Amino acid sequence: MNEREFQSTNGESTANSGTAPTPLHGIRAVELAHWMAGPAATGVLADWGAEVIKIEPRGGDPMRKLFGALGVNPDAPNGAFLAANRGKRSIEIEVKTEVGREVLDRLLQGADVFLTNLRPSALERLGLTPAAVMARYPRLIYCSVTAYGWGGPDQESAGYDLAAFFGRAGISHQVTTQGTPPAALMQGLGDTFTALAAVSGILAALVERQSTGKGRFVEASLLRTGMWALSGELGVQAMGGHPRPPAPRDICRTPLFNSYCAADGRWFFLVGVEASRHLPKVLRAIERADLLADERFQDGRQISKNRREFIALLDGAFASKPLAEWIEIFNEHDVWWAPVQSPTDVVVDPQARASGAWIIVDQGAVGGAAESVDSPIRYDGQSRTRVQGAPKVGEQTREVLRELGYSDDAIEEIVASTIAKRGQGSQ
Repeated sequence: MNEREFQSTNGESTANSGTAPTPLHGIRAVELAHWMAGPAATGVLADWGAEVIKIEPRGGDPMRKLFGALGVNPDAPNGAFLAANRGKRSIEIEVKTEVGREVLDRLLQGADVFLTNLRPSALERLGLTPAAVMARYPRLIYCSVTAYGWGGPDQESAGYDLAAFFGRAGISHQVTTQGTPPAALMQGLGDTFTALAAVSGILAALVERQSTGKGRFVEASLLRTGMWALSGELGVQAMGGHPRPPAPRDICRTPLFNSYCAADGRWFFLVGVEASRHLPKVLRAIERADLLADERFQDGRQISKNRREFIALLDGAFASKPLAEWIEIFNEHDVWWAPVQSPTDVVVDPQARASGAWIIVDQGAVGGAAESVDSPIRYDGQSRTRVQGAPKVGEQTREVLRELGYSDDAIEEIVASTIAKRGQGSQ
């Protein structure tokens, strides 16, 4: 079977039922990954038109049961899983078995991309190291997503984004207000950043393959992505400087680039990076243009020197009106600002909706539909509207095995074996 003989049921990706562009149509990816960063990367590929086959172990990707594993409400909506896995097809097999490896081999014969987040030692045991796989499939783009990268003393260490992206890369230190403990962030921000990094590497390798005919081993890690996100601060440190985490807001060194609270308790940011440019607008907005002649606030340096007094002055002014009134005043005076929005606010944000940030995801057998945040790129100004949801565990197992050339009897034997071993609690 050559790489173009493996066809989906209708020869197209099912990730998009609308008219928005699908620039990765015709690209086929095989995912052997779990939790968030790896599946989110192939999720972006699926969003852009690629066909993605998600290989799940017996019982499925543990991300499906995230909240139960954390000891909270197991029935809570799992928006992260939906965003990372919509539009894929799921096949439930165990690659540790002989038949599972044979199925994987057949999948890779027709694939353009193979993505995994298994640790190097696990790949070695399975015979799935980059060298071994690419020797058999030299046109394949092999992408590995790990916590700490290949090589070094910690390549085998486990690490979610809290550990490798936030903690190890220095981000938690640099975003935590001085004198307060770092928060245990759980939003998966590092995972989605790393997913986009992996996608970038995959796409570059696919472009290169057009001229060379050869694949590439692409590495992405939470650590390296976190360091790149913090490259400005880390660069300052490497050049002999001393980047500092943020000071408490009442003594922030940049009062025009700081948070403030309106009379109704709603927070917002002033985003006046250039103090001399933005100071007149802010002072006129709060009806204190007289302070333009005050020596304490003549320029950015003086404002920083007298920051405690200036922030207290702004606090008093902004506490006099609700945010809705300030919005009108800010617009009138061209004050640069942004609200600090909650998820409730973002869901109804008209700008986000106008820019195509939301899509409706069909839930199939689960029933109904749900809204989900679309991947952050739009082509030709065309937004997707309604897409296929995340598959159930092994939902397309029979379908995919049939496309790979297995007979009906062989398919039922494979499925029955998987179900039986799942029921026995085999790991």
